[in-house]
Amino acid sequence: MEGGGGGESPNGVVIDPVSQRGEDYDFDAELNDVVCALCGDGGPLLCCEGPCLRSYHATIASGHPSGCRSLGFTAAQVEAMQHFICRSCRNRQHRCASCGIRGSSAVGNHPQVFRCNHETCGRFYHASCISAELHPGDPAEAGRCRVRIAAGRPFWCRGPHRPRGIFIPI
Repeated sequence: MEGGGGGESPNGVVIDPVSQRGEDYDFDAELNDVVCALCGDGGPLLCCEGPCLRSYHATIASGHPSGCRSLGFTAAQVEAMQHFICRSCRNRQHRCASCGIRGSSAVGNHPQVFRCNHETCGRFYHASCISAELHPGDPAEAGRCRVRIAAGRPFWCRGPHRPRGIFIPI
């Protein structure tokens, strides 16, 4: 992990510089999930600095109480990190929170999934999936919503969205 961060964890999650953040995204650890994306438990967590807002148990020791497989970093690797970007954010490939199918989230390059614009939400959706969820029983409005989202217009999913929480990053 020489040269200012960067590298890959034993479990394949990429860490790299800030350049992988979303174009309009400013990292704020208070917005990240307060539970591990792998196991759903809290504790000392490493925050992705990308738009997904996910957090992870970075070391086997930090994930041990919950049986989490963790990212597999050593404490020394975590200490040496300057930035952490998860694989999904690094590759700009995120799973739709509705259907679970992965799609490109690359802004300006024909994205397939779009991020909910609520500041504490890191969920991504296909335009067709979220528009159907936001307008059930109204296919005409769902169609108009799908076109707006595909054009890059902001939207909020149905959540749950959480208030800014107290977070203890690593």
